[in-house]
Amino acid sequence: MSPRRAFSGPALVLYAAAAIFAAGPRAASAEDWPKRPITLVIASTAGGMMDVISRSIAQDLSVSLGQPVIVEFKPGGGGVIGQQTVTKAEPDGYTLLQTNTGPMVFRPMMDKTVTYDADRDFTAISLVGDTPNAVLVNAKVGIKSIKDLLAYADTKDRKLNIAHPGPGTMGHLCGVLLARKAKIEGNFIAYRGAQQILLDLTGGQVDMGTPAFGPGMDPLIVAVAGDHRMASQPNVPTLKESGIDVVCSTWVGIFGPPNMPPEIVAKLNAAIDAYLRKPDARGKFDPIGLRIIGGAPDKMTARIAADRAQWTDIIKSVNIDLSK
Repeated sequence: MSPRRAFSGPALVLYAAAAIFAAGPRAASAEDWPKRPITLVIASTAGGMMDVISRSIAQDLSVSLGQPVIVEFKPGGGGVIGQQTVTKAEPDGYTLLQTNTGPMVFRPMMDKTVTYDADRDFTAISLVGDTPNAVLVNAKVGIKSIKDLLAYADTKDRKLNIAHPGPGTMGHLCGVLLARKAKIEGNFIAYRGAQQILLDLTGGQVDMGTPAFGPGMDPLIVAVAGDHRMASQPNVPTLKESGIDVVCSTWVGIFGPPNMPPEIVAKLNAAIDAYLRKPDARGKFDPIGLRIIGGAPDKMTARIAADRAQWTDIIKSVNIDLSK
């Protein structure tokens, strides 16, 4: 056995410092973090539900974490550009991502040029909440219920023009599933967002639409595709209550780059969860139709797995390929 080396004086000090650094960098990083501003990348354009959620969370985190949280919108590629930005960032907690079901789960399943993977290339932090897709109808026809909508479809040989907020979105897939369950032949029309869908439904240019619920939809909505009625729309039935077994909702989540230190993830998750339990959060999110969820990061990873299980066969059946 080799003799144990003895240290004294400056050598002992250096050895002790090295041992402390080797044993505890992660604990120190969580204690000291954050030391500078944090960027929250949003994988969509400004305005609408994602804007309200991101600014609300950023404002609260700026106070609770003691550093500014800067919201940065990176639209493009159906959310792909914003997602890719975060996969390449340092996993130090200073670059975060707010995104939703489409860019995180659906896009890689439909576009061969997208190389990121939700499990491998991101660190789940918080499942903020979800919003059910709404069934909106042509304002010129006098439809007041799903029963009325199906009767209207009968007058058009079961062929309807169905608006959705873009190829491969939850709104698109929800429309496909609804048409299948209701035995409707859908002519699916892609829009850049919900506002244009509202305009064309109000003007009578399309028969129905299936975007995520949002402001301004009250006069056109006949059902929601959630598993429960919305707090802000208690008189609007679910599709299940209306006789069609379809559940579609778009979640919003917070992520970081891959391999973030667990201690920083835990600190972020706790701060976001604390905000989601405040009356301020409910006051801002109920009107836009967001059901608050929160909880540990594994809720987010479980939701991603459930989405893949539910939608893989539907995506294959309609042969959506966004890489062309």
